[in-house]
Amino acid sequence: MKVTINQTVEMIAPATFDATVSVLDENGSEIKRTITRYERANEIYAAYKSLLKALNWLRRQGQVEIELFTNQKSLVNELNGSLNPNTTLNRILHESLTKQNASITKAEYRE
Repeated sequence: MKVTINQTVEMIAPATFDATVSVLDENGSEIKRTITRYERANEIYAAYKSLLKALNWLRRQGQVEIELFTNQKSLVNELNGSLNPNTTLNRILHESLTKQNASITKAEYRE
């Protein structure tokens, strides 16, 4: 199954971020949408955690290919291999993807 994840991470106060994530199926129908507030966090933490939450929703869908569109440049850079791939959150994400037989086929920055 192919899905699209649209993610927006927005700072609403110092060290407080709202992450909006919507998951669309291959027909463009919304499977799930949520807004989660992360307090005492940084932007990359909110981006990874909300992506992991979306991945958890997809657990029952079987093998999933994900196209991710996000406004979080650091996340896109890390997923595309430009930054340190050995960060803890990156490792957790890749372990979760492997366990669920899922893959991120595209990670693209969008404002």
